[in-house]
Amino acid sequence: MVWWYNTKIMAKNTQKRIPVKWIRDRAKGAYEKQSSCFVCGTQQDLELHHTHSVTLLLERWCREQGLVLDTDELVLEHRDRFIESHHHELYVAVYTLCNGHHVRLHQVFGKAPGLTTASRQTRWLEIQRDKQTGLEVAQKTPSYGSWFSNFT
Repeated sequence: MVWWYNTKIMAKNTQKRIPVKWIRDRAKGAYEKQSSCFVCGTQQDLELHHTHSVTLLLERWCREQGLVLDTDELVLEHRDRFIESHHHELYVAVYTLCNGHHVRLHQVFGKAPGLTTASRQTRWLEIQRDKQTGLEVAQKTPSYGSWFSNFT
């Protein structure tokens, strides 16, 4: 029993870190999380959402570069270059969302939305925000003011 326990602990301690965590840790320092949810404006339970999955971006980039980041040292060696080449996806194409809207977005687009869904995610978020603010209703309500003025 003791041998099994010690082996399990040793295996756990020698496990390498998931490469994307090294990327996120470096990038987090420059994230500009807003003070309210993009959709509803709440200031409670806020989370940052990337429209481009950092994991999928890293996997694609490694394929394109011909890299296999199978050690922590290799990840650390290449992470700044990855971050530089994906500045827009890491820092611009992000939204601060409350947990409720973040969960709903992932219910619609899945746990790890594909990279090609980024523009659709952005549009979905804009539509949800417009619904919250009543803008969508105002845009759909016809304005007859100028049309009726032709008959007076």
